[in-house]
Amino acid sequence: MSYSTITRAMVSYVESHAADTKLDLEQMSRRFGYTENYIRELFAGQVGISIMQFYKRRRIVLSAAQLLRTDKKILDIALERGFGSHEAYTRAFSKVMGMSPSAFRSARPILGKAQLQPGVYGLEMLEQKERRSDVSDMIQDNQESIILHDIGQVKFGSYGSGTPFPICIKAVSEYLGDDVSYPYIMAATGAAFRLVWNTACWDLSNVDIYHTFTESNEVYGLGARALGREFSFLGREENTIKEDFLQFIKTHLAEGYPCIALGIIGPPEPCIVAGYGEDGESLLGWNFFQEDPEYAGQVSTAENGYFVCKNWWENTDTQAVMCIGPVNAQEVSPQEILQRAVSALEGRKEYSYAKGILAYDAWREMLLDESYFASEAYDSLFSKLLVQNDATQCLADGRSKGAQYLLELAAEGKEGHEKLEKAARHFQKVSAHAEEMGRLLGDWSDMDAMLKRLADRKVREKLAERILVAKAQDEAALSCLKEYLQ
Repeated sequence: MSYSTITRAMVSYVESHAADTKLDLEQMSRRFGYTENYIRELFAGQVGISIMQFYKRRRIVLSAAQLLRTDKKILDIALERGFGSHEAYTRAFSKVMGMSPSAFRSARPILGKAQLQPGVYGLEMLEQKERRSDVSDMIQDNQESIILHDIGQVKFGSYGSGTPFPICIKAVSEYLGDDVSYPYIMAATGAAFRLVWNTACWDLSNVDIYHTFTESNEVYGLGARALGREFSFLGREENTIKEDFLQFIKTHLAEGYPCIALGIIGPPEPCIVAGYGEDGESLLGWNFFQEDPEYAGQVSTAENGYFVCKNWWENTDTQAVMCIGPVNAQEVSPQEILQRAVSALEGRKEYSYAKGILAYDAWREMLLDESYFASEAYDSLFSKLLVQNDATQCLADGRSKGAQYLLELAAEGKEGHEKLEKAARHFQKVSAHAEEMGRLLGDWSDMDAMLKRLADRKVREKLAERILVAKAQDEAALSCLKEYLQ
């Protein structure tokens, strides 16, 4: 094995342990099968600095990411990273980053992906021109593994949200050094303004983001446009083979860009592919279901927390892979975002799906249709409870983030900002009514009680009343947005 390959593996190992408060060289020595002295000498000779200096810098860079991505107190970050005091952390941080932690948080310099070694990427300080042009050295085509470190974990609840695709976009945007808010991403993709109901059945796919617009894949490209970046997409068609997916993934990872895939582990929800091993036989990254007991047996966990999945192609729910690539300067305008919000909100019927304002009526009608609740079988009620919960969560999450985006836009003081503020207040009320619907059914810790409430006609009538109120608020918000656009 060449020195460069060993060094790449060592850099990847250090990066996987950069969140640790101490780098255990004795453990690393055992893992690599070399003496500590040999590891120190080889690393310093190949990388140009000692392994402990490199580790210290990586710890500081990851703490810098926390300063930008969280509201945690500086002292709390310092203690989490193993520094004994605010002063010790400030000294170490200033030496590495050239400014104090508080100054860094205020200045918000660009922190994004950089090639640490061929095939190993992580966060680093970037110049503005570097991020915009996205110039990076290509790596050798014959490498059997690539890994992009330091991409933020995606899971339900990330960024205070439960919508997987925008969560993935936000994690990728942070990794690439784009400083955009999560409400902006929710609005720019249309996710904040969607509501869909299948009139043919109680459909668990109602909340899937690809239903937002008429063209199912449109919403994915909007995620890239929100960042002003290029977008590429590969779907799993009848004649698509595993090698097609692998080539797509390898090409983009080689340039330092994470991929977003549908599936890999569990259902076809978006997840992040951050690397591959064994020449693509295994994929690494973050998935919303990697710790789910139903799927955990199919995956293992890398040292940095990434899933490692080998049967990703055998999972027929692996339906597509996409990449948000270099900056192309075609950034989306607020006008476009608001026009798409109107498109998502306006009532319309597409096949058996009622969308936008029209979805409220379909939802309410099916809640009050006794034929759907004639059977008290557990599984029948349980599936309807999941669909009901998805709809309320979609509104609570989406409309609250939509309101935040409109308030961000209104704060810029543009003409007509009063209409944006008014629309935001209506969306906030929709979110509040959705949360109230959730409370009417009770707490998930008592599933039997929730199922009994859903089966109770009187409870469903109360839910139907709130659906009407939420619909009226959405209609009022839609009217405000139309007036603003005119």
